[in-house]
Amino acid sequence: MSMARMTEKNDASTISEETVVAKVAQLMEIVDQIKKYGVLARNLKTFTLIVVSSIITCILVNNLIFYLNLLSGFDGVQQFFLTFPLVLIPAAGVVVGILFVKKKIAAVKTGEWKDELSRGFPSALKLLSEMDWDETFDVVSSGRHGYIMYGLVKGAAYGFISFFILGFLLNLITYIVLHRLGALGYASFHLSLLTTFLYLRMDLSKRVAEMREIDRLYWELQKFSHDLRNAEF
Repeated sequence: MSMARMTEKNDASTISEETVVAKVAQLMEIVDQIKKYGVLARNLKTFTLIVVSSIITCILVNNLIFYLNLLSGFDGVQQFFLTFPLVLIPAAGVVVGILFVKKKIAAVKTGEWKDELSRGFPSALKLLSEMDWDETFDVVSSGRHGYIMYGLVKGAAYGFISFFILGFLLNLITYIVLHRLGALGYASFHLSLLTTFLYLRMDLSKRVAEMREIDRLYWELQKFSHDLRNAEF
């Protein structure tokens, strides 16, 4: 009985070199992904500033147009359709913000470990020994927050834009059918809230699932690193 237990313990503590290399490759892929989330977290304020500034600019320009009576020579229908292009301002803000974030993420250096890991088991051990788990955990935590907040800000901006677009379409339909504007009341507001809610629900569910998977793999690989110190080859 004791011999069986000893054999089982030896089998559990024995890890093949191929397993180590494969696990380290998986770990480094996760670290690369975490780096991208870290960049996202660090640039979240800039992204939010770009989006919010574009929305505020849209509102200010719209108010300024009516304050200066620049469209006083047009009737209500014409004024509505002439001011609709202002929605391009927040739309441009969202596009610029997303491109800014993507550019920052694209600048992250990833995969630099592949050449070293291609040398096999000794390089895998070297990469694993150089891993700072505490620092990686901090990056995971901040990256999780930034990744989810990025989705929230982007969703809110989409909601603002959809409000104008839906309002334009609904007013266009009522004008063609009933020859007047505003017949559908707050329909565009309610529809934009609904579309924003559905988008955020889908987008945030995906983001939370991704972060949970990364958390799971992170702790699994940290345990693997601990077991590796007691393993035999």
